[in-house]
Amino acid sequence: MKKVIKIWMSCIITLVLTVGIIYKLGELVRPINTDIALNAINTFHDMPEETIEVIGYGSSHMWRGMDPLEMYEKYGIGAYNYGCNWQRINTTELFLKDSLLTQSPKVVLIETYLVNSVLQDTNITGEIYYTRGISEFEGKKEYLKQCFGDDKERYLSYYMPLCAFHDNWVNLVAGNFSESADNTDFYATMGFFSKSGITPVTIGDPSTFVQKELSDAAIEVLDEIVDICNQNDAKIIFYTAPYAGNYEYGDAMQNYAASNGCVYLNLFEYMDELEINCETDFDDPTHLNDSGSAKVADFLGSYIVNHYDVTDIRTIKENIWEKNMKRGKERE
Repeated sequence: MKKVIKIWMSCIITLVLTVGIIYKLGELVRPINTDIALNAINTFHDMPEETIEVIGYGSSHMWRGMDPLEMYEKYGIGAYNYGCNWQRINTTELFLKDSLLTQSPKVVLIETYLVNSVLQDTNITGEIYYTRGISEFEGKKEYLKQCFGDDKERYLSYYMPLCAFHDNWVNLVAGNFSESADNTDFYATMGFFSKSGITPVTIGDPSTFVQKELSDAAIEVLDEIVDICNQNDAKIIFYTAPYAGNYEYGDAMQNYAASNGCVYLNLFEYMDELEINCETDFDDPTHLNDSGSAKVADFLGSYIVNHYDVTDIRTIKENIWEKNMKRGKERE
């Protein structure tokens, strides 16, 4: 009997050690360019519950293109930037659902650069991988089902990333051996990914942009987002940040917003009001820098306070925006 027990104990210990080693090796070969996204997600989850009235979602065009502290300083808006790299529209929906577990925003801002891109029936990508920072709940199950279908190997790759990223063995760098978090302080920027580079760009005339219709898959996700926001009494502002390229869905988004009781602001058409300087306000051809992001936040903040009933958070002593601005200044 003792011998049987020893055998079982040995098997259990071996299994636990094997799973632990596989898990740790998965961390080692992870795509380290997702570390900063995971850190941003963790930072949002650390925000006090029921404090944020305006939340921004979208790809890096949101994440690097809208400064919440500018909204606070100018208008007292309690905003947070919950954008992230590469965020397709169904990943935006997941981030929206995740944020509604702890916050009740009055206004939802969605940047539309990737509005027509939906992750469906695909293997794991860096974008899907960083959603590991979001806890398991029904909305996440639906998202992974949309991405992976019923393919068990894809799920295995998600939860055991060694399976998906084993080829990274030949590309290991020092960052792979560090903790999967970046030292960027998203607390001090309320989620905004600050960039100070300067690249002169040329912005085209939006009236000349070739236009396309939204796909059925994108419309389905947009309908779900609108329904979620309606159920939670949150107003939606879709907008497109300017960049050096042809935005193909301006007309489609305008029509969609008008048909669904939402607002759409194509910022290509508001360049003069924004006072965007193409010589100084871009970090690279497709992303605004700090000065450009402040101008976008100023424009959107003005629209919000003139159309919606939001609290002037500046009247609340020791609010988290004031604390985080101090934190940011201390880091300078």
